[in-house]
Amino acid sequence: MEIQNEFSIFFFNPYNLLMLNERYFVKKFIFGNAAVFMFTFGPLETNCYFFKSEGNAAIIDPSIFYKNETEYFVEFIKSQKTNVNYIINTHGHFDHIAGNNTLKNTFPNAKIAIHILDAPMLTSPRKNKSAEFNLLVSSKNADILLSDRDQIEIGESTLEVLHTPGHTKGSICMKGKGSIFSGDTIFAGNVGTAKGFRNAFHTMLNSIREKILTLPNDTIILPGHMGESTIGEEKQYNPFIQK
Repeated sequence: MEIQNEFSIFFFNPYNLLMLNERYFVKKFIFGNAAVFMFTFGPLETNCYFFKSEGNAAIIDPSIFYKNETEYFVEFIKSQKTNVNYIINTHGHFDHIAGNNTLKNTFPNAKIAIHILDAPMLTSPRKNKSAEFNLLVSSKNADILLSDRDQIEIGESTLEVLHTPGHTKGSICMKGKGSIFSGDTIFAGNVGTAKGFRNAFHTMLNSIREKILTLPNDTIILPGHMGESTIGEEKQYNPFIQK
């Protein structure tokens, strides 16, 4: 597995009066036939991933929110000269679906995919929590309703759906070759919040132990926030999942 630090870009945040030098950095990972570009966008600094393989692509958690970062990301995608097949949401919170409409309008053949239990969050600012921030984020309806162990083919690569409820009822991780896109279920040294339903935190920890920590230790965790980690590092250092 190869990691490349590509470049850094600074934008003006229109919701503040100062030049904040917000950094939408890109880190590039190579997993077999797939290249993964990692971005950080939006008011909650949410990671967004561009996954491409053999001329086809998927966007995982399109967190683009502000005008400048949206324009930048769209131009980046176009520069890759790939067919965008999927827009995948690891769960339905607004910071992970904010770019769905823009990307669907720009790349109309891309199919929005989300777990069936989180699909109602797409169209409801109350359910996707954007209303709590005095925002009104909503998305087009899903084209594909995902379930555990579904597989998504992208070029010569495959992503497998792992249903990992806890952070939300329909939270998923996407398992690829040597990697897992973990959404807000597990982070480097931390885990997601889980208070949306009874015993949610316990459910999330079970999801992590049964679906994520069973992967090989060198599997790269690509989370919804902050930097990447590995399964081995989380087994050793994450205080929430120590046995």
